[in-house]
Amino acid sequence: MENSVIDGADILSLGASMLIVVGAVIALGWLYSRMRFSGSGSGDVINIVASRALGPKERLLLVEVADQQLLVGITASQVRTLHTFDKPVVAEQVINEAPGFADRLRAAVRGAAK
Repeated sequence: MENSVIDGADILSLGASMLIVVGAVIALGWLYSRMRFSGSGSGDVINIVASRALGPKERLLLVEVADQQLLVGITASQVRTLHTFDKPVVAEQVINEAPGFADRLRAAVRGAAK
């Protein structure tokens, strides 16, 4: 029988492979987050002013279109306008619905560092 011995070169090779895989995952996550938000410039006609999750598949959105704000209810099967406001209820603010991969990774690293 042969005894399998792991030497320093094997460990170095394994570590380099793991770093390449982790780097590829981080790079692809960053690229995905950049491509996902690249189409939403300041010239958009429809802006999400506020968002509130009501459940796993239900949410309320306050949407601004043509200087008018609409309260929209969204479920898994339909989208419905609940109310139209004549005057703005809330001043427009940029909503980032889900933090990007880079934000989540940064938060995880900060949490691990503490």
